[in-house]
Parts: sequence; structure tokens; C-alpha cells
Amino acid sequence: MRLADDRAGGAGSLRLFLREALGEVYGPCPALEGGVPVVWSGAHVVDPPFYGDGDIGHAAVCRTVNELAAAGAVPVGLSLSAVVEAGLALGRVRQVADSVRAAAQAAGVRVVDVDARVVRAGEADQLYLHTTGIGVRRSPAARAVPAGAGDRLVVSAPLGGFGAHVLSVRARLGHESVIPGGCVPLTGLLDRARGAVHHSALRAVRTVGRGGLAAALGAYADETGQGLRIWEAALPVQYEARVALDALGVEPVHAATAGCVLVVVAAEAADALLAAVRAHPCGREAAVVGEVVRPGPDPVVLVPEGGRPVALEAAAQAPARLA
Repeated sequence: MRLADDRAGGAGSLRLFLREALGEVYGPCPALEGGVPVVWSGAHVVDPPFYGDGDIGHAAVCRTVNELAAAGAVPVGLSLSAVVEAGLALGRVRQVADSVRAAAQAAGVRVVDVDARVVRAGEADQLYLHTTGIGVRRSPAARAVPAGAGDRLVVSAPLGGFGAHVLSVRARLGHESVIPGGCVPLTGLLDRARGAVHHSALRAVRTVGRGGLAAALGAYADETGQGLRIWEAALPVQYEARVALDALGVEPVHAATAGCVLVVVAAEAADALLAAVRAHPCGREAAVVGEVVRPGPDPVVLVPEGGRPVALEAAAQAPARLA
């Protein structure tokens, strides 16, 4: 069975189908008691939307949950809006709904509202999703201590795996069978990280996403005015992902990454943080990859092994439409 467009009532049928397919995770949002509400909203586009070890539904839930957790909130619910092409097989829509349900269950969140629109064939690259996540910060946000020279930069997972996985599917290279996409909820990992060090030692937490580590570093440098130095030899990259990215002409620091956060932490607390993150199943390959330095002409500098430092430009990202 395939979807009819909105002129034939496709959207109403699709909304009902999605709500029923989500099963027990669809329902009212739990009461946000004893904390400060936190909201995050974002659009999700993946090309292709169905890939080796996941799909756009799984990626959308994980990204939403991780953005809330990085902001210090406990995720409790999300709304889901889908834009679907007319003619898409209903089995594909069911696959996305199943993925949303499984990811929501794993993250401990509910889908509190569902909306859908059906557009003409060729207008949506199968389907796009939009989510709004709702979380609660149980205690008042501690006053952030600004980062300073010597603070360490920690990443919680290997870089570029999601980009290598999806690009390999798109280019039909076959590498996706040995490169995991890496989309996972990180609430537990971040709870463990925050419990391992004093809040004053934790300068910042940022997700690493569609623009890769380079984009996350560039945004942080722009926001704070700090200089950042990255050690190329310290970057965790799966061997198979590096091979695939080399074939595609994409540097690991620019490749889309999922299930990974960048943590800026005081130097004296870096070892404790790293040990806590590595003790979590999603953080076993966490690494200290650089440090905060005094601002210079180039906000982010990459230090190659045995080479001269070079500016790391956040603009040179992997091909678009990854996440």
C-alpha cells in the first residue's frame, strides 16, 4: 500500500497510522515537576533516509534526546512531525515509526504529539522529520566557569562514523557493513560524566553532529572567543571509517558524527572525566583530543603528527543532507 497525497486525505490517514504504530510510547507528556523546562527543536534530513543500521526516525530521536542531555536536562518527551512523499510504501513509514518507538523506549521518553503532511512525489526525498524535545533541568543551572588556557577537549566516541556509513550507502561502496552509524541516546553517559567531576570543572558540553568535530569546535570558539588546539594523532577514528572517508575525499573532522559529545573540562579533572566516560558502553573510545589556548588569528588549529599547525576551517564540511 502506498500513500495518497493531501488532496486525497493522505495526511489524516498518515497521522492516525503513525500514532497507532508508536504504540505505548505515544501519550501525554509526564508532569514537569521540580525543575526548569528545557526545549530543543530541530529538523532532520538524511540522504538516504533508510541506511545500513538505522533510519531517519532513529537518528531524529537520538539527536533530540542528546541535545537536551547536553543542555543539562533530563529528556521526558518529544513531538514528531513528518513530511512524506505521496507514493511512499506504507511499510517504509511503519519502519520509521518502529525505529522512533524503539529509540524512545531506549531513551525513556514519550512521543507526546504527532503531525504529518503528504506532499507530491519528488518534493521530499521520501520523507523528512521535525522534532521538538522537552526536558527538565532538576536543579538550577550552575554558573558556568569560562574556559581558560590549558583546559582539555574531550570527545566521547570515534569521529566520522555516521558520515562514512551514510555516504557509503549513498555511493554503494559497501563499507556500511563494518562501520556502525553510532546513533545512540547519551543521557546515561552524560549523567556519569557530570557525576565524576565538580560542576565548576565542566566548562561546556556540545553535541558533535552533521558538521563533524570541526563545526562543533568552530561554533564553540566563535561563542567564547577562545582559541582551540587539536592534536590530529589523538583523534579517535575507526580504521574502516577512515578508509571509507579517504575514498570519498572527506576528512574525519568534517564528517557527520552521531552519538558523540565534545566536553570542555578543566585540566585537573580531565582524567576523572575520561575514566567515567570510558566506563560507559557508549564512551569506551573517548579521548582527550586537544586543549584551550590563548586566542590567535585562527580560532581552531589542527596540529598534524610531525607537521606544522594549520587552521581548521569549520566551513569545509562533508556533503550536505546527512542528518
